[in-house]
Amino acid sequence: MSIDSFNFSNSTVSRKPIMGPSNVTIPNGEFNEQAFQVSIVSVMAVVGTVGNSVILGLLLTICRGDTTATPFVISLTVADLVVSLVIDSFHIKGILHPEFFIEHVYVCRTVGSMCVAGCIASLATAAVISINRYLCVCKRALHDAVFTNRGNALIVSVVWVYGALYVIPLWIGYGGVRYDLKTKNCMYDRTNIVFTLIFIIVGHLIPTVAVFAANTKLFLYVRNVKGKVKSPVVRGKLLKDEMKVFKSLGILCVYFVLSWLQYAVIVVSDPADDWPAAAHFLSLVIAHTSSSLNAVLFAATNSNMKKKVKKLCRFTKCSAKHGIKDTTDQMNTFHLRRIHGTGNRPYGVTV
Repeated sequence: MSIDSFNFSNSTVSRKPIMGPSNVTIPNGEFNEQAFQVSIVSVMAVVGTVGNSVILGLLLTICRGDTTATPFVISLTVADLVVSLVIDSFHIKGILHPEFFIEHVYVCRTVGSMCVAGCIASLATAAVISINRYLCVCKRALHDAVFTNRGNALIVSVVWVYGALYVIPLWIGYGGVRYDLKTKNCMYDRTNIVFTLIFIIVGHLIPTVAVFAANTKLFLYVRNVKGKVKSPVVRGKLLKDEMKVFKSLGILCVYFVLSWLQYAVIVVSDPADDWPAAAHFLSLVIAHTSSSLNAVLFAATNSNMKKKVKKLCRFTKCSAKHGIKDTTDQMNTFHLRRIHGTGNRPYGVTV
């Protein structure tokens, strides 16, 4: 049975056949392209698996009380680890042996479903992180009321259930999951216009707007507070904390959303699936780089996490002193709330 005639989602996939590397002589040009694709995805898988494993370990142990956003960063890291370890591994399999997914249809559908649910949950989590940071600095009373231990657990659960809801239509025959000949990966049927628009507009666009709106309002708030300060010393301190706000979770969320935004533009712009395979393949790869680089960006831009990673790499004992020293939330927002007239001492952090 050839790839052309195989039905993945109750509809025939009519494309030029792509033969696997076995029992066939592959021209040098095609072999080089295949090797290049495998190399890129392999690097992504290794970097993402190692980086996310390290960050997840730190977040679950010595860094778990740093901010109220930590549970959501953990959730995002878990999703990234699944993409790097599972999705990218099967992507390599799809590049080398596409016939594997013809013979194992339910494996393909499972991998594609995990990719869809993880993508939606990750984008929603990025939006929650941005909103959490905005409320933490600008509306602390509301932040403390919402982001409690119970509230955080509920939000994480709702986010993952929300992601899983996108899979249901694919399994009941609306849309479908199939091996995509251009991206060489198992994913939802891009040619189903209705599902694709819902997936892109609701699943991608709304979280994107939330991320940029929250970070913009946070930036304007900090700038406004800084403008009221006459002391050069305090202004310098505010500028430092302003950069802290954006260097860590801000950069993480914005990069994550932008990497998926370009994918959304490519998919929506090619409803007839006429664009070259290279465009769709690279677009998906760029989107998945967020899962590989999120951990690296987080470790590189978060000063507290950077110190702990360095100590871990040097095999130095790294002990947390939660309850003794101020948490990241307290240090980042203390002077802002004091100058703004909303308190004269740090608030407690409910994590």
